Amino acid sequence: MKNPNNPYIPSLISWNLTKKCNLRCPHCYLEAGKKAEYELSTEECLGLVDEMKLLGTEMLILTGGEPLLRKDIFDIAQYASGQGIWVVMGTNGVLVTEKVAQKMIECGVKGVAISLDSIDPQKHNDFRGGPNSWEYSVRALKICRAAGLQVLVQTTVMESNYEEIPRLIEFTRELGAWSFNLYFLVQTGRGQHMNDLSPQRTHAMLENLAELQDRYRPMLVRSKCAPQFKQIAYEMGKGGLESGGCMAGTEYCRITPEGHVTPCPYMTVVAGNVLEQGFTEIWRTSPVFRELRDLYKLQGRCGRCEFKELCGGCRCRAYAAFGDYLQEDPACTYQPDGNGRLLQVEGIVWAEAARARLERIPIAFIRNKVQKGVEAYAQRQGAKRITAEVMNEALAGAERYSVS
Repeated sequence: MKNPNNPYIPSLISWNLTKKCNLRCPHCYLEAGKKAEYELSTEECLGLVDEMKLLGTEMLILTGGEPLLRKDIFDIAQYASGQGIWVVMGTNGVLVTEKVAQKMIECGVKGVAISLDSIDPQKHNDFRGGPNSWEYSVRALKICRAAGLQVLVQTTVMESNYEEIPRLIEFTRELGAWSFNLYFLVQTGRGQHMNDLSPQRTHAMLENLAELQDRYRPMLVRSKCAPQFKQIAYEMGKGGLESGGCMAGTEYCRITPEGHVTPCPYMTVVAGNVLEQGFTEIWRTSPVFRELRDLYKLQGRCGRCEFKELCGGCRCRAYAAFGDYLQEDPACTYQPDGNGRLLQVEGIVWAEAARARLERIPIAFIRNKVQKGVEAYAQRQGAKRITAEVMNEALAGAERYSVS
C-alpha cells in the first residue's frame, strides 16, 4: 500500500531510450527514426535507475524508437533488474533473434512487448513502414516464448483493422502470448493527423473487449489509453476492473531520450528534465504532476463523474483534443449523473484464500489495482465477501496475476 507520507510513487515508468528506429510507423508518438541530437549516456541512465529504485519504481518499460539499437541496452536492463525492478522490453521485433532473447534472460528481462497490428502481413507491413516486419514480429513472438519470456502483444486499433481484432486476439493466443494489449490511438506525434475512432466506435470495441476477456483466459485481454473500459465493464457486470485507469503523473510517467519527463508517452507536456533538476525533484514537486494528482481539478464530464477515481479519463487524449490535460476525455460517451459523488465500495471482506492469492502478486501497484478492481466488481454484484470464486469472476485471466 501507499506510504501516507509519500503517497505518489512512480511505480511504472516508460523509458524511451532512443529515437533511433528501423521502422517508420505513421502513428509513432515519438516521431522516431533518427537518433536524437543528444541522448542520455550510459552513466546518466544508470544514475536514473538508482533514483527510480529509491522512489519505489517496480516496473520499467525499456523502449524507443527501437531499444535494441542502443549498444548499452543490456547493461541498462541488467542494472535495473539487479535493483529488483521488473524490466519489460518494448520492441518491433526486427532485431530479436535466439541470441538476443537469451541475452534478455541473462539480463533479467521478464517480458517483451511486441507490436502486431494485423493478421494480414501486407497490411501490417504497410502500416509499420518496413518490408517483412509482420514476419519479424511473429518470429520474435515465437522466439521469446520458446526462450521462456512473457510476451505482450501490442496492437493499435483503427478503422483499417477494427473488424479483425477478435481474430488477431485468437491468433496471438495460439502463439502463446501472455497478454494482448489493445491501444486506442492518441493523436500526437506522427499520429496527430490520423483519424481516431469515433467515441461510439471506441465504446463498441470496449464492450467487445469486456466480453472477449473471458473467452481468452488465461491470456489477459486489456485496453490501453481507454480508461473508460472500467466504467463500461462495471455497467456490464463484467470483470477486468483492475485494468486501465489513467495513471499519468500519479503512478506512471515517461522519460524521453533527451531526459524530459512527461506524465505519459502520449503527452508532450514536460514536467522537467532530469539533467537540470533530477528525477526525484521533478516527480515530487512538478506543478504538472501536482495538478494531475488532484481529481477535483478535472473538468467537464470527467470532473462530474462518479467513476473518476477508478477511471480518471485519458489525460493525454484530453490534452491532444483541447490543449488542457484536465479537460474531459472526448473519446468517452458516458454521461455522469452530475453530482460528482465518487463510486463507493464499502463493507467488503476478503476470504482467507482469496486474500492469500492477492498477496502473492509480486508487484505492489498491480496488487493494489487488483484489490480495487475485485472490490468494485464484488460491490457491483452485491457480494459482501470476496471468495476465490468471486476473484476468478472478477479477474479475466486471473492466473496471470500470480506470476512471480
